[in-house]
Amino acid sequence: MEENDMIQMALDAGFLHAKVMDQSDLMFDAELRRYCEANTCGNFGANYACPPDCGTPGEMEAKTRKYKKALVLQTIQQVDSVMDEAQIKEVRRAHNLISLSLTDQFRKAGIHGLPVMAGPCSLCAVCARKQEEPCHFPERVASCLSAYCIDAYRMAQECEMDYWCGEDKVAFFSIYLFDEAED
Repeated sequence: MEENDMIQMALDAGFLHAKVMDQSDLMFDAELRRYCEANTCGNFGANYACPPDCGTPGEMEAKTRKYKKALVLQTIQQVDSVMDEAQIKEVRRAHNLISLSLTDQFRKAGIHGLPVMAGPCSLCAVCARKQEEPCHFPERVASCLSAYCIDAYRMAQECEMDYWCGEDKVAFFSIYLFDEAED
């Protein structure tokens, strides 16, 4: 499948913007892990897709380096206020649902890759990590940009996408890494 076909699939799925970039152009900053460690979302140590369970910043970057290309996906949604945590959580969940759906479409089409989401994995109402049980969906679990220490602002600039959209709109990003690099 051609990159333009993947972009069109993303737009058809509901993304406002989609662009393919070289994986090597993704910028990593281990300092971004502090956002996870602050645990404002409550998932640090409580979600398999989140630190410390997902891996160190170096291990996460190494996962991405197994691929040559990154399909950057963006939604922008109107909200009452970017400070309304409940509304932001719902908008992020909607973004991640279309990200997961697109990931499933790519996999069915034989385009295997690594999804990176906009926030913690929410496949299960309560992550099995909280009950100290194995992950119920290890083949579908996906970590977020912060867990990977990917600089979303610089990624947005590279893709010519808006990062900050004002007080009443919010942009979310996810990535689908594909085209496995040769060892």
